[in-house]
Amino acid sequence: MRFYDEVTISVQSGKWGDGTVTWRREAGVAFWWPSGGNGGKGWSVILQALKDENTLQGFRYRATFKANLGEPGRSRDQYGSNAEDLILYVPVGTLIRDKITDEILYTFTEDGEQYIAVHGGEWGVGNIHFKDAVHQYPTFCLLGEPGHKKEIVLELQLLADVALIGTPSVGKSSIINSISNTKAKVADYPFTTLIPNLGSVTVQKTNFNVIDIPGLIKWAAEGKWLGNAFLRHILKARIFCMIGDISRYDKGITEIPELLEEICTYTRTKFSKDPNAVEIQIREDKGMITLFIYEEGKLVIEKRMFFLINKYDLVNDADILKEYKAQFRKQILDFFKKNKIWTKITKKLLEEYTFTISAATHFGVDERLKKVVDVLKKTDVQEVYQIENIPTPKTQRKEEYIKNISEQEKEVLVNENYIQAWDAQYVSVREIYNEDFAKMVRMLPRGNDEWEARFWKQLGQKWLLQEFENRGIQKGDIFKVISPYEGQPAKYIQY
Repeated sequence: MRFYDEVTISVQSGKWGDGTVTWRREAGVAFWWPSGGNGGKGWSVILQALKDENTLQGFRYRATFKANLGEPGRSRDQYGSNAEDLILYVPVGTLIRDKITDEILYTFTEDGEQYIAVHGGEWGVGNIHFKDAVHQYPTFCLLGEPGHKKEIVLELQLLADVALIGTPSVGKSSIINSISNTKAKVADYPFTTLIPNLGSVTVQKTNFNVIDIPGLIKWAAEGKWLGNAFLRHILKARIFCMIGDISRYDKGITEIPELLEEICTYTRTKFSKDPNAVEIQIREDKGMITLFIYEEGKLVIEKRMFFLINKYDLVNDADILKEYKAQFRKQILDFFKKNKIWTKITKKLLEEYTFTISAATHFGVDERLKKVVDVLKKTDVQEVYQIENIPTPKTQRKEEYIKNISEQEKEVLVNENYIQAWDAQYVSVREIYNEDFAKMVRMLPRGNDEWEARFWKQLGQKWLLQEFENRGIQKGDIFKVISPYEGQPAKYIQY
């Protein structure tokens, strides 16, 4: 089964119901009294984190989600029915990214969190709300505001406390099977793990999660084998557990430095367009080996590190183990020096956090789990969950403008029958982006004197009339009104 950890979906909120213009005449009610009600609420599309979800499999067969519309207002002062919000459930650890701008919109870190992907607009207003001492019989209403449409990318980052990192066949799946109830696939050939495995472990009344990602190989950052497709799942882990295979000896000694290089390459390209702007440090912090990654001086990753030497049962020789550890420490320290990674780690500290185990016989596993618990207790969650853990961005108002369109654009508008050739020859055509103006154009139904009076009054109240006069805009000019509603086309009106 394919593991769905990144999908692109289209979400569209529902249009609010239109107001209506109606009249009633019955006993006890004034002659032709206005009675048009308001439109109902249109759906918003909401994403909600759910701890019981661990994949985006639910979005496999459906990529477009449209919210229902609100009902139009009715006669006899009745409002249209409201629609309920459309809620889409995603796993905890899902990151939301804008498909067009690539901007990170939100990251879910807790069960039950909600993020409104697209809002429903404002409701339409019936003519009962426009009656006053002057206008006893209003003959207009407001239409419901259009919904919004947006394409978003859902990117799953499984939240775990410990990430098992190693090349194929070093025994990652065997380790996670031996310490949890996970039943990850194990076989005597490489690349048996094709999707991440997440297991829950309880030690000394402490619960923590362990993640096993598919084996990495050299040049994974360049797309070899599965590439770095699953590296995102380890970036939220509190501890990086690098695993080597003592049974392969020479090859096993060099594998961990190679994997460290792939992780460094991946993080350099992920956090900056300029890899030289990313600084990597591995040093002692609070008595533990800690990986720090800075982007232009700002800390983006802080991870504790362990080194596990697995499959000791296949060797079972203390002298070989002693020589392996000595060569392993030398390779690690040489790697730091070669790659100009600022480091301040003593051989004693590296030896303290390098452990020998056998997942097959459970040799050394319990003792190492207790060490993991000790490190977790000394590690503040806020210290390590810094990567892309951002708040909901504040809505920024797009810069407004009025500009003349080019002759080429005007020709296209004529050919596509947006405007008449005569109008294009004798009047000015301008493109305008102004949220207030666009909202009035879309919500006020044109066609009678009362509407025109209200339209011009609102233009004056919002200082748009003065702005139009300053720019030489005259009656009869044509506006191409750019929609502030995502996914909605521009509208053409004659001023």
